[in-house]
Amino acid sequence: MAPEQATSLTDFRSDPDYYFEKLNTQPLVLTRQGKSSAVLLDTKHYEALIERIAFMKSVAEGLDDVRHNRLVPMDEVFASVDRIIAEAEKP
Repeated sequence: MAPEQATSLTDFRSDPDYYFEKLNTQPLVLTRQGKSSAVLLDTKHYEALIERIAFMKSVAEGLDDVRHNRLVPMDEVFASVDRIIAEAEKP
């Protein structure tokens, strides 16, 4: 994604279609009284950002599990999965 562009809220209000067309290539920082106040992203970039955040949280949780020795040996996991599958397949 390209660096964001910035515009005043007043300019945005005067021609929102112009700015919405640009959102697919870069975010838009809206300013009020010369200070950043909001960021607009198109839906595709917003969803990608949310997915990245969720992934990063999962990695952080996994690293925390390792640091605190909250681990289960792989053979125990597979054995547990096998038991669950066998139970589900019972008539």
